Amino acid sequence: MLRQSLVITAGSCGIAALAAGLTPATAQAAQAARAAQATPAGQQARATGAARTALAAAAAQAPTPGWRIVHVNNYGGHDSLTAVTAVSPTDAWAGGLVTNSGTHAFLQHWDGRAWTRASLPPAIRRIKLAEVSDLAASSASNVWAFISGHPAAAARFDGTAWRVVREWPGEAFSITGEAFSARDVWMFGGIGPRTAGTWHYDGRSWTRPKMPLTAFDVSRVSAKDEWAIGDRLGRQGTYVGGVERWNGHSWAIVPTGKLIPADTAVRSTALGQILAQSRRSVWVTGTTYTDGFQHLTSFILHWNGRTWRRVTAGTDLSLGPAAIGGAGLLTVAQRVRLTNQSYTDPAPALASYAPARQVALATPSHPGRSLEINAIADIPGTRSSWAVGGYFTDAAAPGWIPSGGVILRRGS
Repeated sequence: MLRQSLVITAGSCGIAALAAGLTPATAQAAQAARAAQATPAGQQARATGAARTALAAAAAQAPTPGWRIVHVNNYGGHDSLTAVTAVSPTDAWAGGLVTNSGTHAFLQHWDGRAWTRASLPPAIRRIKLAEVSDLAASSASNVWAFISGHPAAAARFDGTAWRVVREWPGEAFSITGEAFSARDVWMFGGIGPRTAGTWHYDGRSWTRPKMPLTAFDVSRVSAKDEWAIGDRLGRQGTYVGGVERWNGHSWAIVPTGKLIPADTAVRSTALGQILAQSRRSVWVTGTTYTDGFQHLTSFILHWNGRTWRRVTAGTDLSLGPAAIGGAGLLTVAQRVRLTNQSYTDPAPALASYAPARQVALATPSHPGRSLEINAIADIPGTRSSWAVGGYFTDAAAPGWIPSGGVILRRGS
């Protein structure tokens, strides 16, 4: 299998962007502009016209605007955004938690002009340690919020109001989910004892699906082509991760060879997300912990319809939340120090990976504060994306208290 290194450049303030050269159209525009300045008066008009034409072509091929901070919360408490989903360029949702007189879940909505606070059902206020840990949507009238806490809950927005659809009693369950239609909704609550498990909603009832692996993320190409990642308990009492696929009738494991390392006494692998662009383009993220959880190595698997390829990031570079963006994958790239739990990379970046190349994309500067990016979502019908997270107090302060939710955008 082809093994490549994810190209990430470290700068003095964190991870910097890679330099990019002029596109052919840009070079042509510059040539035409210089020609206009050097021609006699009788020819200058024609040269200027050529310059304008070339500049217009360059603008048409200009790269998508980079990541920028477009909103910082100021709700009078300590809040952080942990989830985001987009229905359209004028309809998106973000959520997280605010620690003001207790810990509470909260939502924000984008209407194409501004981000504003949105109300969750009153029943959510009863959940202890509540947090909007995930959001998913298939349309403006089928938006789901997955609330971690005690108990955990799934709430649905039908285009008019939010209501709680199901609760899972337990001890501070952490859950995520997916929604592909009103009759195809998933909730992932973990594998093993004292977890909520995996559930599927068909529009009428919740059931536990029969799968070779207990899924904790699912992505859909069509009703007859869904992909999942999950775990099963192996013979040695350790968990074994893998990929499985739905063919419209049943789930079956998709072999990945030795690309997903098996757990041992000194090594553990955790899969992160699966994102299916098409039947010929499926992405899986994961992380392998080594040396007694003192170091980690993140990786990306890509399925091209026939075989898997693996790309490995640098040691102690964590690839976090991911989303499909343009022709490839967008994922958070963040330096970690497992031997120093109080350390957080002050400048996480967002890495873009396509089958043929890898690029590191810089995030905006934020002097005096540390930024954490918790979720990414592509904006349907565009080349743009949302990302959400939060500012945190300086590393010298104990507890790493969130000081405000942050929303970033890439593209126009």
